[in-house]
Amino acid sequence: MSQKKIKVLFANIPTPGNRFVVDLQEGLKPYADVTWDCDLFWSKKEDFDIVHIHWPEYLSFEMESYLLNDDPLPKELWEELIDCLEYWKKHAAIVYTRHVQYPHKRHDEEFLNLYRVVSSYCVNVAHFANYSIKQFKSFYPEHTHVNHEVIPHQNYTSLPDKSTKEEARSYLDIDSKAKVLLVFGAIKEDEKSLIDKAFDAVPNENKVLLAPGWKVQKRRINYIRLREWVFKFDCWLASLNKKKRTNLGFIQEDEAHFYLNAADVLLIPRTNELNSGNITLGCTFGLVVVGKDSADIGEILKETGNPVFAVGDDESLNQAVNKAFELSKTNLGEQSKALAYKEWSIEKISKMYYDFYLKSIAKD
Repeated sequence: MSQKKIKVLFANIPTPGNRFVVDLQEGLKPYADVTWDCDLFWSKKEDFDIVHIHWPEYLSFEMESYLLNDDPLPKELWEELIDCLEYWKKHAAIVYTRHVQYPHKRHDEEFLNLYRVVSSYCVNVAHFANYSIKQFKSFYPEHTHVNHEVIPHQNYTSLPDKSTKEEARSYLDIDSKAKVLLVFGAIKEDEKSLIDKAFDAVPNENKVLLAPGWKVQKRRINYIRLREWVFKFDCWLASLNKKKRTNLGFIQEDEAHFYLNAADVLLIPRTNELNSGNITLGCTFGLVVVGKDSADIGEILKETGNPVFAVGDDESLNQAVNKAFELSKTNLGEQSKALAYKEWSIEKISKMYYDFYLKSIAKD
């Protein structure tokens, strides 16, 4: 019996570097005709069964532009947003995947209110873990009409995986016996101290930190020519450091497997965030993952048997890193990989979203 295809609008500006939305759109093809177009949200054209919001601040390029300053959203933009939400509330079911608790770049009252307003129009919210549901209810106790469901983050099997550990280490010129700690993705300045402490805790002198997203920052020097010379010199020094591989720039998707397969342990340095797709990424590539013991991050890590640390507790971090490298010698990585392939496959997660959509339509 064929399933009824539904029409879904991903109300989002393009985020080609975010595999979650790209893969979900592809995975939903057997169940839904998915249109990814933020302009259709604002134009209030065409008919959709579902309007799926991922990040309220990415509903339009104009909305996104206010992340870069402290200006309030213009009254006209607020009025247009409310008008669109009212329209789609009457003509479709609005749903939301809660990727973050608030925008990374700006979480003042203006954008906290944006999240509050947008989520108030949703009939269903998908979360990556139970912690997020509890936090949502504490943030918005007035949103009693909203239903909640945990849908895991799908795996990253859409990324190429074309190297063995030996091949990956040969490609990156890393000793086969070295202990390798990986920090993948963008690194914030306030995360560098934690990363340094975690690397210091790695129980081996023959060790390598792979942190390609760690950027060398320009120093505060008034003389421009001197500042630029010192910056280039610091970048040159970083390029010579084979123990701490930093300042490598953005790693393309077709090269990511070299870094993931060369590593023993993946560290998540996020201490203020709700989620991290790097848990799923690490599990997909059979790595032990270590991160904070709180929020969705801690919940998922503990559920999968991975070590956690208390934020701000150096001894706890030390113990978690040591535990992670001990576990890297066991079959935990392979167990995590099997879990990612079986329970977090795009086929399974897409079917969960299809059922989530159907429930949303029925509730609406």
